Amino acid sequence: MDSEQKIEVTVNENEHSFNAETNVQQLLEELKTPSNGIAIAINEHVIPKTKWKKTKLNNKDKILIITATQGG
Repeated sequence: MDSEQKIEVTVNENEHSFNAETNVQQLLEELKTPSNGIAIAINEHVIPKTKWKKTKLNNKDKILIITATQGG
């Protein structure tokens, strides 16, 4: 029997399934997303990079990963 609980989250409008104990940093690692030059919002609240390891995902969270672009 599978002892790991799974949660369903939406990342940039795509459905994903993760371990219930996944935090923001682990999410980026699993999605192979570089952590430099990005911002993360969960349910429309920006999560400071200093809190990525402490912020756990919850079932049905809506996560937005925003990549900074240069321009002028």
